[in-house]
Amino acid sequence: MHPSIRPSSSYKFRYHYLIILPLYFSNLFQILSIKLLFPMKIPKTSGGDSQTALHHPPKPLDSSPLYEPTSVLDPHITSSPSAAAAAPAGGLCAAPSLPWDPTPFPLSITPSANAASDDWPDPLSFLLADMDDPCSFFPDLSHTTPPPPEADGSHIDPLIRAAHAIEIGDLNSSLSILARLNFLLPCSTGAPLHRAAFHFKDALLSFLPIPDRPIPEPPLSAIELVRRIAAHKAFSDLSPIPQFTSFTANQTLLEYLETASSLHLIDFDLGLGGQWSSFAHDLAARSRAARLPPPPLRITAIVSDETAETALAADNLRDFARGIGLRLTVEFVRLNAIGGVRLAAGEAVAVVLTPTIFRLIGVSVLRFVRRAAARVVLVVDGEGYCGSVGSFSRRFASGLEYFAAVMEVVEAGAAAVGAGEEAVRRIERALFRPRIFAAVATAAASMGDWKELMASAGMVVAEVSEFTESQAEWLLRRAPVEGFHVARKEGALVLSWKGRELSSTSAWRCR
Repeated sequence: MHPSIRPSSSYKFRYHYLIILPLYFSNLFQILSIKLLFPMKIPKTSGGDSQTALHHPPKPLDSSPLYEPTSVLDPHITSSPSAAAAAPAGGLCAAPSLPWDPTPFPLSITPSANAASDDWPDPLSFLLADMDDPCSFFPDLSHTTPPPPEADGSHIDPLIRAAHAIEIGDLNSSLSILARLNFLLPCSTGAPLHRAAFHFKDALLSFLPIPDRPIPEPPLSAIELVRRIAAHKAFSDLSPIPQFTSFTANQTLLEYLETASSLHLIDFDLGLGGQWSSFAHDLAARSRAARLPPPPLRITAIVSDETAETALAADNLRDFARGIGLRLTVEFVRLNAIGGVRLAAGEAVAVVLTPTIFRLIGVSVLRFVRRAAARVVLVVDGEGYCGSVGSFSRRFASGLEYFAAVMEVVEAGAAAVGAGEEAVRRIERALFRPRIFAAVATAAASMGDWKELMASAGMVVAEVSEFTESQAEWLLRRAPVEGFHVARKEGALVLSWKGRELSSTSAWRCR
């Protein structure tokens, strides 16, 4: 066993896990601050190591909370392959315009002229100021007069009928239903179920051959990256879902790779890279305790394309690892070229998947896993329903229920800590809306149960340790609200809130 990654005691692990990410996100904001002053260049896509590193001296740790960006975002503005199906399909025929203007308002980034310069608590806060209006990003329906609000569930049945109409190809019926729903749900306000229904309604509209279809979020820019980072941090403050996902995955990897002297992690959903800063910190901390150099770590991120987001994540991971004395490299490989992943002798390989990836590239990902001889494969389901089977309308309904529950969790957390509505809107706009669009798009793909696909490819469930389970339970005690529970289900550790499943982590290995 390599002593540098031997599982530490319960107390020590808790302490280290609670302090490892502040530096990472402090650097993210600093790098973005610099990029706001200088043009941001998006690197050309290549199959090898990204060479767009920025060099900053390490910053001291502070007491910011944990956060793990498990994002499923639009392929035009992010690298995540999990969202590659979120973009509207091309080549759709023209259709009559609907009786509303779905073109979103442009986002203002300039403070009001009457605002004094010292009104802003930090140099980047002005970037988030225009989010006070919960409808600023959504269609302008101010010229209409919506009917009085109805019961929270009154729009659900028509929404499911619209999904079913799209499923059977009856676009006229879906257009008619969604036109009325667009009038009844003109904005993301009200109860969590109401707000989730609004975004799912827009996601359905993005399927249809209409002009100016709704989009999940504005085009990528340094300002939008700032907002996204702030949203991820707020999500972690108000909900234990990101910490649970990050911790259970990292601890399981550490236990299955404990004998390795060199590590290679292949990640199909890199996001902003926060999970791997946590993993890298644990490697370095345990090596220091054993007075040994930490094992080198190589991360291969499978992306739909290299963007400013991937460059930022790679830059910050390298900078973070350099500050803690860990040798870390980051490489990017396109989703349609996973055969080009570089494998080296002597490296212990681990693969991290999401169920969505099966809808995008099918069983070819499992052929790749077997070729890579992965010691362990983690499947992290942070979308709650991606593995569900059945018709498109059934998966659509499951997704609506799931995201309404997650929004309810965030709203309850905000009320408990006094975060206010602004933090809730920020999370909903920057995180949940893009994920909803991507989830609806991937739900349209025909696929069986991903667990059955894993089993048919010769994969078997690997044990998740009791230590991981007990530490996850301890982590939930820090949640701002009660009602969370960890349980084992078919070999996976499942996080639920008031009986509703929110996230799960399972480990698999080749037979």
